[in-house]
Amino acid sequence: MVRYIVLFFVLLALSIALMAALLAYNGLDLFSAPMAPMLLVCVLVAGYVSFRIATIVSRRKGGLDRTARPGGAGKSKLSGIFNQKSAAQAAREARVAAKRKQLVAEGKLDAEEIAETPPAEEPENPTRVSQSAPIKDRMAARAERVRRAKEQGKL
Repeated sequence: MVRYIVLFFVLLALSIALMAALLAYNGLDLFSAPMAPMLLVCVLVAGYVSFRIATIVSRRKGGLDRTARPGGAGKSKLSGIFNQKSAAQAAREARVAAKRKQLVAEGKLDAEEIAETPPAEEPENPTRVSQSAPIKDRMAARAERVRRAKEQGKL
């Protein structure tokens, strides 16, 4: 509810400012008597948009553990409102963990393999470079990819 109220007032201020600027550009005043429906529109828009945002964010459950940053960058109250795991993501993680335990129990997977995943080795010569790299680097990367493909028998 607090999230909705905060979003509502922020969006209300934004929508009133935008509506007043648009009407002022056309030579009208938002706060005059004939413009009362425009103020109602601002309130309704702010209410609807804040309701939609609040319901979407409230569906996401979980803690800050996946978004915690070193030095406490992900631990503010505001980030706690918006950075939460969804129910579907938590359910998927639970299914994967259960399947992993089942495979370990059946002997198809070693428990040590799960804990110790070796980091991917970085090749000496990069096979991909950005499009903004000099043509010489791009051609060298292409030559390296062709050489590796020939080694693997793909070409």
